[in-house]
Amino acid sequence: MAAIILENIRSAYNVWNMVRTADAFGFDVIISGYTASPLTHEKVKKTSLGAEKTVKIFEFLDNDKALDFAKQNYKTLISAETGEESVSLKDFDFKQIDSNFAIIVWNEVEWILPQTLSRSDYIVSIPMNWEKESLNVWQSSAIFMWEFWRNFH
Repeated sequence: MAAIILENIRSAYNVWNMVRTADAFGFDVIISGYTASPLTHEKVKKTSLGAEKTVKIFEFLDNDKALDFAKQNYKTLISAETGEESVSLKDFDFKQIDSNFAIIVWNEVEWILPQTLSRSDYIVSIPMNWEKESLNVWQSSAIFMWEFWRNFH
């Protein structure tokens, strides 16, 4: 069982893209903090092309409650974050976890909250080859969902 946690995502358009990608790879979606709801936000609802009806979506205004729920139901918490403490996605040993996990993605201004990072079992980053340090949150979440799906199917 896999989930993607959308922590304080500002852009409704990114949210609908992540919901559609979650549908493609069989991920549940956990909405956390002020992330636009794919169930009620019109921009998300209109453009998700019905994916909000096929994906299990759980919503929490409180980020800690979202993490509590994810830890209880998905066991392993993986933060998708850059930094010295992160392991490159290309070097991550997928054998160290089972298929019960939740990937946490970030707000593009504030990144993943420090308290979320401290509760994460793993911090994993996408290797970047040029000058930019990161991709758009939707692009990153799609890469993470694909890599984890590919390694467990």
